[in-house]
This record gives sequence, C-alpha cells and structure tokens, in this order.
Amino acid sequence: MRKKILLTMTFSALGALGLAFLFVFGALYGFFTGYIQDRLVGESGYVATAMERETDPKAYLSALEVPGATTRITWVDTDGTVLFDSLADPATMENHLTRPEIADALANGTGESARYSETRKERTFYYAVRLEDGTVIRLSSTQKSVWSLLGGMVPALLFGLAVALGIFALVANHITKSLVMPINLINLEDPLSNDIYDELSPLLSRLSYQNKEIASQIQMLKEKQTEFEAITMNMREGLILLNKKAYILSINQSAKSFFGTGDEDMVGKNILELLRSLPLQKAAEQALKGSPAAEVLCIRSRDYQLLSSPVRQNGEVRGAVLLLVDITDKREAERMRREFSANVSHELKTPLTSILGYAEILKNGMARPEDVAEFADRIYRESTRLIALIDDILRLSRLDEGNFEAKKEPVDLLALSQNVCERLRPEAEKHHVRLSVGGQKVIVLGIPHILEEMIYNLCDNAIKYNRENGEAFVHVFSENDRPVLRVSDTGIGIPQEHQAKVFERFYRVDKSRSKLTGGTGLGLAIVKHAALYHGAQIDLKSTEGSGTVVTVIFPPADIG
Repeated sequence: MRKKILLTMTFSALGALGLAFLFVFGALYGFFTGYIQDRLVGESGYVATAMERETDPKAYLSALEVPGATTRITWVDTDGTVLFDSLADPATMENHLTRPEIADALANGTGESARYSETRKERTFYYAVRLEDGTVIRLSSTQKSVWSLLGGMVPALLFGLAVALGIFALVANHITKSLVMPINLINLEDPLSNDIYDELSPLLSRLSYQNKEIASQIQMLKEKQTEFEAITMNMREGLILLNKKAYILSINQSAKSFFGTGDEDMVGKNILELLRSLPLQKAAEQALKGSPAAEVLCIRSRDYQLLSSPVRQNGEVRGAVLLLVDITDKREAERMRREFSANVSHELKTPLTSILGYAEILKNGMARPEDVAEFADRIYRESTRLIALIDDILRLSRLDEGNFEAKKEPVDLLALSQNVCERLRPEAEKHHVRLSVGGQKVIVLGIPHILEEMIYNLCDNAIKYNRENGEAFVHVFSENDRPVLRVSDTGIGIPQEHQAKVFERFYRVDKSRSKLTGGTGLGLAIVKHAALYHGAQIDLKSTEGSGTVVTVIFPPADIG
C-alpha cells in the first residue's frame, strides 16, 4: 500500500510537471514562430527601401553579409534568375520563378511561405518584396523543429526531471509515511484496541470477528489433520490425495517409499512427477472423470495394486484418492505355487507312469519269467523315488509355511554334522567317496531336525555328484563370531550358467544323471529354505570338473 501511494503521488506530480512543460514549450514555440515572421517582414521593408535608394544595390547587399547571420538575403530578377544570395553562389542556384513566395511577390507585391526540411529537421520561413524595378528581394530564416528543439533540451530536461523526481519522492515518502504509519501499527491480534482513523472502524470490527472464526477453524483443522496424519502415516499401504487437476494434496510415507522420493516434498506437484507411467495416468484420469479404476504398477522391480476412486462434493468430482498395495510377495507366491504345482505334477507323473507301465506288463502276463525280477526291481526303485519325492515336497511345504511346533534351541553344529555323516557313510562307500568331518564345536540357535535335513542334503549331493575315489569334507568353524558350515567336494562341479539357479525347486543341471542318482531336484531348495528360516546366508563356489564348495553362514547365536 505504501509503495502504491508513494508511486501514485510521485508519478502524478511528474505527470503534472510534464504537462505544464509541454504547455509552456508549445506556447513559447508558437511565440517564437510569430516573432521570426514579424522580424522577416520588418527587415524586408528596410532592405527594400535601402536598395531602391542605392545606386549599387549589389554592393549594398554584399555589405550586409555578416558571418553567423541568421537571416538569408536573396535577390531575384523578374525572370526568376538569382542575382545575389548571402549564403550561396547565385550562378549555381536554380531559377526561383516558381517559388511560391517569389511568384506571389511578382504578382501582388509581397509573398511569404514556409517549408520543412526532413533532412535537416528545420523549418524555413520566407518573405519576399517586389522592388520598383520589378526585381524581388527575399529574406528567409530557419527555425528548428519541435523535436529537434526537444532533443537539444533533453540533457537539461532530464536533469530537471531528476531533481523534480527527487523532490517529489522525498515529499511523497514523507506524506506516505505519515498516512501509512498508523495503519502499520494496527494490532491485528486485537483489532478493536487500536485508536486509528474512524473510517477504519468497520474494518477493525470485521477483523476482530474473523480472527475468532479463523482461530476456531484452525483448531478444528489441526485436530483433523493430526488424526489424518496419525492414520495415514502408519498405513502400510500408499495413500495419495489429488485435486481435480491431478496435483498432489497429500501423500503418506508408504507411498513416498514405494516411489522412492525419500523426504522430498511432493505436495503441489503433478501425480506424473512421481512416476511417468501409463497405468498411473489412466487410473488418475479415470478417477477424476468420475469412475473407479484398478491398475497394476511395476516400480523398481516390485508390483503394486493401484486402486483409484473419485472424490465427489455436491455431485461434482473434486479430486481422487489413490491407494497402493504391495502385491509383489503375493504375486511371487502365486507364481511359485503355479510352478510348484506344475513341477510336482510332472515329477510325480514320471515315476507313476513307469510303475503303471511295468505293473500292467506283469498283470497281463506279458513279461518273460526271467524279466519279472528286473521289472519288480524297477517298480521298487520308482516307488522309492516317488516316496522320496513326496517326503521332500512335504519338507519343503513345512519350510514354506514356517509353522513348526518345535522351538529353536542351541544345537552343536559339529556334532550334528558328525551324526549326518555317519548315516551317509554306507552311501559314500557305495560311491567310493571318502566322507570326513572336521572343525570346532560351534553352537547354532535353531531347530535340530531342520538343520539335520540341510546338512544331509548338502552331504548327499557331495557324495552323489562326486567322482570315483573322490572326497567330501564337512568343515565347521566360527568366523567373526558367526557359525559357519562348509561342505566341499572334488566332484563334477556346476557350470557357471547354472549356479544361480541350482537352489530353485526341481532344477537339475544334468537331468539324466540326477535320475540315475535318485535325485528329486528339491535337495538344494530345502537347503535354501532351511537357511532362510534360520537367518543364514548361503555362498556357492564351483568350478566345472574341479568340485563344489557350499558355505552356510549363520547369525551369531544369542543363547543368553
């Protein structure tokens, strides 16, 4: 307000000063124009009278030539020939018979005219008088144009304006301060306590009333905001509120985490600044048009269910609510269940088909007596493999569910490894593999039978996929206060391209060899899930043709 008053007063004063200057300048310009014309008329009469008396008019005119004179004298003969000119050579001048002032003087005794030069930005006044001998004497004088005069006055004008502006600014500033100061000192917290202009009393009363209303509304909004933030900020789901132009009004911490914005303030930004995604754009646009929508977003390798709903007020869509739910684990579990079901069906069907085929041959009496024993042996092996497969599936299902009646307890990892190796000793001798255990006593907090299954599968693989007269070694030790189980062998190894997948269910590097050894393809999957259940990490190092080393690193045992 103060600035506006100051500028208004200053520019009003400058405008008045400018108008006054233009009026005075115009009046003076008109005055000097009349003065030049009157002067030319008077001087023309004096020169004409003198020339009629002089016996040598040209000599008289030459005597009138004064350097720097402002009046030009031209003597023109009756035929328009220039006889004399005070500023130019008459011989080089054109005929002047057609000049308006000359023509008027020859016809009427006197003549006058004014001509403007665009090049020189000057206006020239002419006045001509016919002498008794019929010749014409003409006097002329130039006057600068209005703009030329103004241009010449620019420095002085600017200086004057600067001085006037300074004076006006000081005066206007003083007046403005005196006007605005009482207003600036108003106590807005208690408007009615101010002693100020009577004209402001209605405004102060209104301010007092509005202060009370605003304070009440702010308190209510704070309470609602606190409740809203307490609910939304503790939600696992992402929640975003949009206005009708798709700009963010509110976003909770979970949504920020999903989109990876960190602590950046996203309020007031367009929803697409979170993620330039077509599903996100479609869901937001559909909700803002009045229809709910459901999309699936993929953000940084995770899947989210996006639900959008319109927000209506008085039947008009005023915004939208976006809800994001992380469904990555759910979709992954569904995918794994589908794959598991398909793999289980396939793995179970293979031995059952074989058993059914041999049994059908025996049933129909199609087998030769000498082949009956072999067929029975094949049925036995396939049945054994089927039972082993079902046992492994049940173990893996229990590990997936994580529901065990037994509680974790301190387990001596070295003693458990020795017991497992004693059980596998006949199997190792059968494959001509030397199996040994070494290391130190290390305590792990876990479920004994799950740990036993994990060690059993690792050692069983080390025996089955070893070489003739090979070695398998179980080493138990502690490293950085963390229990470590390491199973190494001198077997066939795992090609590099298969190492990342060997812990997947039913994955086999060499399917034909796996079937010959009775493998189900679930051994390492059981190892992986058992390790995850105990919070352990698995490290696999293998070189094709040289052997494999599997290291399981457990968390420190907090036995208390």
